[in-house]
Amino acid sequence: MKNTIVTTILLLFSFQVLLQAQTQMFERLSYPVEVNNIDLKFPFAGGLNAPQFSQADLNHDGLQDLVIFDRAGNIPLTFLNNGTVNAADYTFAPEYACYFPALVDYVQMRDFNKDGAADIFTSSIALGRQEIQVYRGYYDGDVLKFTNYYFKQPGCLTCDSLYVYYPDGPFWNNLPINKGDIPAFDDIDGDGDLDIVTFESSAGGHVWLIDNKSVEMGLGLDDMRFDLTTQCWGGFYESGIDACYCDLAPTTDCCAPCAVGPVDERNGAHPGSTLMTYDQEGDGDKEIVLGDISFSCLNYLENGGSNTDAWMTSQQTGFPDYDVPVELSVYPAAFYMDVDNDGKKDMIVAPNNPTISEDRKNVWYYKNTASSGHHFELQQTDLFTGNMIDIGTVAHPAFADVNGDGLTDLVVGNYGFHTPGVAVNGRLTLFLNTGTPFAPKFQLADNDWLGMSEFTPGDYDFAPTFGDIDGDGAKDLIVGSNIGGVYCYRNHAGPDEPMDLSRDFDVMWVNMDVVGSVSTPFLYDLDKDNLVDLVVGERTGYVNFFRNMGTATNPIFPAVPTYGKVGQIDTRTPTDPAGYAAPVIIETTDGPVIIVGAQGGHLEAYFVSENYEDTFFLTDEKWGNIDVGSRSHPALADIDADGMLEMVVGNYRGGLEMFKTTLVDCGVSAAIDTPSELESRLLISPNPANDWVKLQWAGYDGQWRIFNSLGQIVGSGSLDHGLSYIDVKTWPAGVYVIEAASGNKRQSGKMVVK
Repeated sequence: MKNTIVTTILLLFSFQVLLQAQTQMFERLSYPVEVNNIDLKFPFAGGLNAPQFSQADLNHDGLQDLVIFDRAGNIPLTFLNNGTVNAADYTFAPEYACYFPALVDYVQMRDFNKDGAADIFTSSIALGRQEIQVYRGYYDGDVLKFTNYYFKQPGCLTCDSLYVYYPDGPFWNNLPINKGDIPAFDDIDGDGDLDIVTFESSAGGHVWLIDNKSVEMGLGLDDMRFDLTTQCWGGFYESGIDACYCDLAPTTDCCAPCAVGPVDERNGAHPGSTLMTYDQEGDGDKEIVLGDISFSCLNYLENGGSNTDAWMTSQQTGFPDYDVPVELSVYPAAFYMDVDNDGKKDMIVAPNNPTISEDRKNVWYYKNTASSGHHFELQQTDLFTGNMIDIGTVAHPAFADVNGDGLTDLVVGNYGFHTPGVAVNGRLTLFLNTGTPFAPKFQLADNDWLGMSEFTPGDYDFAPTFGDIDGDGAKDLIVGSNIGGVYCYRNHAGPDEPMDLSRDFDVMWVNMDVVGSVSTPFLYDLDKDNLVDLVVGERTGYVNFFRNMGTATNPIFPAVPTYGKVGQIDTRTPTDPAGYAAPVIIETTDGPVIIVGAQGGHLEAYFVSENYEDTFFLTDEKWGNIDVGSRSHPALADIDADGMLEMVVGNYRGGLEMFKTTLVDCGVSAAIDTPSELESRLLISPNPANDWVKLQWAGYDGQWRIFNSLGQIVGSGSLDHGLSYIDVKTWPAGVYVIEAASGNKRQSGKMVVK
């Protein structure tokens, strides 16, 4: 009876803490990873699929840092520039991305008011709108932050001040942009303010110039007043039919195609294009580099006119034709920036289609080697991506000791990766842990582990999980897939031995189906009958339960789910009609917690009830304050022997992101040894405790925090000369984790309150 009361009080306490909205942001980690004898520089940055590149001084140190916005998940990645002249050195610094607003479709950063803080030009975040939206950058201390920019449109009572409008006689028109486009934001006419060059969403193949009149009107650079100067800037026409080719106007008074006289707009909406403007020769007028949604090449158009009257007089239909022309599937976009700190702007090219494009060697870096003007020479095709774990599209991670050396290895399934002429080619990738129990290091060992590519293109999107399904003490492998079934691989080795896996062709496994698609399995005894069940997420956003009706040594599963909506979990959102649920279940001292990945890129956390048909209590709808863009899939393990769980999260971009959670690893002892016996240990006494706890860390001043078993902070304070006393008289009974930090040193340990 006493235990029941204590458990109830503990759960109520946990609920209360969670309801106080103490959202804990998990610390990011990055362990060493070696691929093909190369140590990756930022392995857990998360991969790239449809990246867009901008420069901004993120930390106010006078150097231009790097911002990569990926349309695949609408996620910004931030990198600090620690290089010197002629030598770039970028460091992944995801903390700066926390200060960016929600962004969609395209992002280009420009300092429109020249105050030293880069601003953001992007697509409207509001559903159903296509206008350009602007966020003004400013510095809060040494951190670049953003606020909404409000346009002034005098006399327009119906204008929304968040978006660009332009006058049209007595009326005002908004400026809708195809969400698949990337417009150019540049000073086209050389008057000092920022103009817009773009295809309008329904205007066919001609480019519009939206001229910023703020300087001419004497308003200064803080104001932006736009006017539609021409609907045929440069005189050319892009049909979207011929690869990387445009019709050019023979004279300045014509808008191509000119044979039939006036402007000849194509029927239907503009299909999609990317624009990069720059001054090739330094003569003051702007050339344009154009990408099209249907092709893999770029078209360069030479401006034979002026900065106030553009006229494109020649073109390179495979740019740059003097070097290696871009051939990047599909829908390439060019970006103009100084990559290597030499003071000259280079060109980066990447695909702008987030679903069917090249997804590994997809960042082509062309260095500007000209002493004056521009001459772009290809340097590499995997800039940044070559220093990340990036297995193509979608990453499904799982932890297990594959080779029996006592270290936790990493297995990652994927949807596939782009290969010309091949629809999909999913597989499993094995990273062996070659480090130590306290300092993991991963090394690529097999990029088609178990040969699962044999099932493609008929099946793909492989999601692995490990567990002992037959009671022999050795972990077996279950793999979910796109068709909604599972593959079973039995482990014929003994416990703690190198895995010896072979596929089980029993009809039970062949017939199992979530009655949907994209199955993501996890092995767990959900109904508490001492038999391992299958808990399986799927594309709809639901979590299915397959009850084990066999024995501990002979599992028997039904062909269809025993119950199709465990805990009434549904990871769909109003903007995500597909939920792509990916569950893992963690045992805590307060009971099991299910962490579910989702299409939205976040993680949801629920208490698991005794009855799986009950509505599970949602503890956190954005657990750990984590957002990986889209298709999040978590895996957890204590890989550094500190008593707390690390978490790797896969995403749609085919990459991984690593975090330190505050969950207790209930599978290790209360005394946590440090990696080095030479370091002083954090002493916790008495342990277990009733009233007071003494923390002692000899020789270190610092800070301490205490977490309950659900990862919520329940106390914090300082170590004064390595000593602190904590009053725990009113604390609920249970297991807690204490974390102490001093400079770059950290100690942790478990504490039991009776």
